[in-house]
Amino acid sequence: MGRFGQIGVRRAHLHLSSRGRRRVRIPQLADQFGSVADLRPERECDAGNIVVHTNRTMKTIAVVGLLGILLVPALVMSATRVAIGTGPWSGVYFPVGEALAKVLNKHVPEIDAVPTPTVGSAHALELVHGGEVSLAIVGLATAHFGVRGQREFTRKYDNVGFVMAGMDAGQSLVTRAESGIRTFGDVKGLRLAANAPASKALLIAALKPYGVAEGDIRLTLMSFAEQIAALRNETIDAGFLPVSPRNIDVVNLAAEYPVRILSFEASKAKLFEAVPDWTPVVLKARTYPGQNQDLLIPGTHTALLAHRQAESATIYRIVKTIVERNSEFGELHPGGREFTLEKTRFFVEKHLVPMAFHPGAEQYWREKGILR
Repeated sequence: MGRFGQIGVRRAHLHLSSRGRRRVRIPQLADQFGSVADLRPERECDAGNIVVHTNRTMKTIAVVGLLGILLVPALVMSATRVAIGTGPWSGVYFPVGEALAKVLNKHVPEIDAVPTPTVGSAHALELVHGGEVSLAIVGLATAHFGVRGQREFTRKYDNVGFVMAGMDAGQSLVTRAESGIRTFGDVKGLRLAANAPASKALLIAALKPYGVAEGDIRLTLMSFAEQIAALRNETIDAGFLPVSPRNIDVVNLAAEYPVRILSFEASKAKLFEAVPDWTPVVLKARTYPGQNQDLLIPGTHTALLAHRQAESATIYRIVKTIVERNSEFGELHPGGREFTLEKTRFFVEKHLVPMAFHPGAEQYWREKGILR
């Protein structure tokens, strides 16, 4: 099928042979024999090739039964594998991708969707660029810089097409409530952690309105799971963790001991919002134990991207299903509620789409009047 996850069709290598042993594939049967009633199976079967003779006296019902036996495994094997690049297990992108896969598998029977964990958005972009996954949920800033070979990227990862807008994903510094850290301005000289260059860039942008520069902190790159462990062990003062949509690992941490999730002041959020790819995200009260009010936190828009050579008809069907089954997607994970027609319209109107649309997605959005 090619590289793992790339959209493609697995075809069964079952053959049929006429009396002269000229082999034909199953879809050619009607052309070769004119009627399924002309087939009579031999008892012999070798190396996966089923040998049949023509015999017009054979009863139709027996042949239909034979074709049913042959075609069922062929149909099962023809499912198109759709690997969805997400994010780390302990983040929020993976459970959103998991929910998306469930929706697609239920309503698009010709595909086999599988969520695939990645290190982060940059890794997901690299995988979808190379065709190792078919789709990827990627932070918008990462997509923007990745296709241009800028910021942390040393080359262009541009063999991708835009599919639709995704959820807004929020991250913030999480610390023990007893730490004394109450605002982003309190972290000078302290031990902080982020999971990847994209998260680091988001954190530095969040600190800037408070007069804190990268050189003012002791920053370490570590996975989200490692940050959770380090907070438990008190080897870092705060971790920059994904908290919106709801992150079960942070829920569990907050259930062990009181934590504080840092929030923007409204005036500081305006300065952060000046970067188009980033956006303040509202974290609703009671999302986490002990969180009794709404919080305004650093966030990023996200996008669903596809490998550029992914089959257009499949991508069209995927977009259509996501839009039409949005409520079901949202019930499986709250992040799914934001994969909407309106959100994609917002991206188009605000010129946030970082690359050309995938042809299959473009067809759908033109039909809906989002693109003209």
